[in-house]
Amino acid sequence: MVKGLSAIALLVLLSGCVDAEQVDETQADNVAQNGASAAEQAMEPAAAAMRNARIAALDNQIRTMVGIPRADSLDQCRLAEVGKRACGGPEYYIAYSTQVTDEQAMQKLITEYTQLRVEHIQATQEMSTCEVIPRPQLTIENGICRATALSRM
Repeated sequence: MVKGLSAIALLVLLSGCVDAEQVDETQADNVAQNGASAAEQAMEPAAAAMRNARIAALDNQIRTMVGIPRADSLDQCRLAEVGKRACGGPEYYIAYSTQVTDEQAMQKLITEYTQLRVEHIQATQEMSTCEVIPRPQLTIENGICRATALSRM
């Protein structure tokens, strides 16, 4: 009888080991199929936070670079499309002056900002109301370039 109980105990023990191995293999398969380990998944919030911080910093740099868009004439005023909305189109427009803004440096910031916004939209599956932001008209008031909403009829 003791031999019978020992044999049963050995079978239970061995089947437990097999189940544990199968669980480990199943977990490994799941990680391979999902393409991310638990450590990588834990890093995603940190990466998202870093991306969001960079987006905010770039937005601040763009607005600081534009500063007060002083100009002598409307010919020095330009309009930049910044960012990307989930349904398409720019996140916002900003008026700037070629007299005070380095266009190439600003465009590099805008390009990086827009790229990060696209990554954010894809990563978060961001949704929006899909309203269209009409392209504003450039005007100059008291020597400052302005983006003015078009009149509605």
